[in-house]
Amino acid sequence: MARAAARSVSVPAPVGGWNARDALADMPATDAVILDNWFPGTDRVTLRRGSAAHVTGLPGPVESLLDYVAADGTGELWAVADGGIYDARAAAAGPLATVSGLSNSRFQSVQIQTAGGKYLLAVNGADAPRLYDGSSWSTASFTGPTVADLVWCNLHQRRLWFGARDSLTAWYLGVNAIGGTATAFPLGGIASLGGYVMAMGTWSRDGGAGSDDVALFLTSEGEAIVYQGTDPSDAATWALVGVFRIGKPIGRRCMIKMGADLVMITQDGYVFASSILSVDRSQSQRVALSSQINAAVNEAVREHGGLPGWQALAYAGGQMLIFNVPTSAATAVQHVFNTNTRRPCRFTGIDALCWGLLGGHAHFGTADGRVCRFDTGTDDAGTAIAGDALQAFSYFRMPGRVKAFKRVRPIFQSAQAPAVALDLNLDFQIQAPTAAAVPAANAAGIWGSSKWGQFAWGGGTQTFKGWREVRGFGHAASLRVRVVSDTARPSWLSTDWLFLPGGIV
Repeated sequence: MARAAARSVSVPAPVGGWNARDALADMPATDAVILDNWFPGTDRVTLRRGSAAHVTGLPGPVESLLDYVAADGTGELWAVADGGIYDARAAAAGPLATVSGLSNSRFQSVQIQTAGGKYLLAVNGADAPRLYDGSSWSTASFTGPTVADLVWCNLHQRRLWFGARDSLTAWYLGVNAIGGTATAFPLGGIASLGGYVMAMGTWSRDGGAGSDDVALFLTSEGEAIVYQGTDPSDAATWALVGVFRIGKPIGRRCMIKMGADLVMITQDGYVFASSILSVDRSQSQRVALSSQINAAVNEAVREHGGLPGWQALAYAGGQMLIFNVPTSAATAVQHVFNTNTRRPCRFTGIDALCWGLLGGHAHFGTADGRVCRFDTGTDDAGTAIAGDALQAFSYFRMPGRVKAFKRVRPIFQSAQAPAVALDLNLDFQIQAPTAAAVPAANAAGIWGSSKWGQFAWGGGTQTFKGWREVRGFGHAASLRVRVVSDTARPSWLSTDWLFLPGGIV
């Protein structure tokens, strides 16, 4: 009887991203059940970059990072910790507080440019708002609301808007004003579900700043109240567009502008205003940016939705949209999307309480009083970065036949040979990993004669591939690929499989 011929099949790396939505038996082969610290690109997944301490020795958890960009484009960053505002523009250890005696360190901020300069307004719901003019901090001077209660702020149609804790009344100043008398804009008669305004954002429906921009007030009960116009005191130029039901927002930092759109963190996932406001809420998870991982987002909201630290960051320099997900008072993970492909992954090992930008570079604050620069180097302040991926199961175009799996050959590009641990999973049974990957030593070797994970092969980016033996029988298979590196950023390109097809079982 003739022996079955071995088959070789090549499967691309999981560029489709992390998938927490589809059943294991129905998941595209280019997706991943687990994708931790592997960032999906168009043709590969790459181990994320590291992080490094920037400012250290702050007296408590860094709960806010306030971005400021001067009129000449120079970026600044201010850290808020233990009731004080600290200069985080330059690397430093134990800087002195520029502002002290604050009641809490959880601020929201917005910038406005006027004839008098460019200003940063920051509010925390417990202290009088603070104003930064590019050289010094002061207490903002305006009347109308109880200023110490102001907890959110926004710039819309050249006016500063803000609102108090537990209130459905918004307040606004005059055009290009940073002080004076604020005018009340009650929303209680429109918000039928009650609650309070959680945040406000500006949505540019025409793709750019202009008169078509709309104001979106998001309440704690998940009502999005949308107005269009330029002058809220003039009914001829200001009108209600509609009130829409969406998922309840998570945290004060639940809204961020990304391009012309608004991204919101809600119980229904991470959603774009342009998508969510055009469908019924029953369809919201289908159109959400996070639809592919909504099961994971919903679980995180259920378990940790009451913790501070939820925040979105649009990080153009890394082509990333980062959603910070707190898991305790001092730890976090991040749900990260490639802004070009919108494919998600998860970052671990970055215990961020808040995020900000300094000169276009992403930074985060930590519970132990540090401000760290992200997306730099190949380790996290001396700790190796661990990548973990479990690719979707595949039938290898032979769904009805059992297969005897013999070998796999993952293909990588890296500056040195990656330290890799591989585990075979069969027929939708996810097994605990059995082997440990260790960082590669920085020594020369010859591919095929030196042991994988113990030597580096020359300089520059090279391609590494070699058959690894596996053993197992099943209809479908998946490969778990884990790397640990503190010296290089390997990219996983594809995987070759060698198996013997059997009969139909």
